[in-house]
Amino acid sequence: MSDTLAHPRMGQVMHFMRCNPQHHSMAIARGPHASLHHISFELRGLDEYMYGTGRLLRAGVRMLWGPGRHLAGDNTFSYFLDPHGNTVEYTTELEELDEDAWHPHVYDFSQPEVSDQWGTANPMNELIAKESFNDVDRGVFVAPPV
Repeated sequence: MSDTLAHPRMGQVMHFMRCNPQHHSMAIARGPHASLHHISFELRGLDEYMYGTGRLLRAGVRMLWGPGRHLAGDNTFSYFLDPHGNTVEYTTELEELDEDAWHPHVYDFSQPEVSDQWGTANPMNELIAKESFNDVDRGVFVAPPV
């Protein structure tokens, strides 16, 4: 466990976990239904991140949230919707932890600087949160008829 995001009214909402020194390899979030929240693409630096974000915007891809920098993980973020309605994140500079000295934090994400240290992204709100959750996972994959 690396860190947890919590809210005064909702309690603990997201847990970041790792399998190496990077802040997180996955996160488990409490949401309205079981689903994949987002796929993240880690870019090679701030310039590539901003270039990629700008390229998607110029191509007319809908940005849900960003650009900004999260406190937990200290990474940049730009969230987009792909053509199928899935949430995709561009990110870079994910924090590297000293695993022997690290102690998990609980961050109150009702504080704006927790979600976005830079203050460049629109504040997280219910509409952004709702749109970033994908469709309900129907369970076991059912192959189409042959």
